Amino acid sequence: MFPELTVMIVEEEATLRELVEGLGRNYLYAFDKGVIGVTVNGKRLWPSAVLKKGDKVVIYPIITGG
Repeated sequence: MFPELTVMIVEEEATLRELVEGLGRNYLYAFDKGVIGVTVNGKRLWPSAVLKKGDKVVIYPIITGG
């Protein structure tokens, strides 16, 4: 249901939110709801952060239990 682990290298400058949005509706929904984590070069950034060509982006599901 939610996106699985994704590792990618940025090819064009964009904001973090634009990059996630470009991956599809499921990624954007999960990103907005906080059920996936996103790191850029090993750091968490704001959605408005501008990514540069060559940055490494890791998108991972956040597992929770009850």
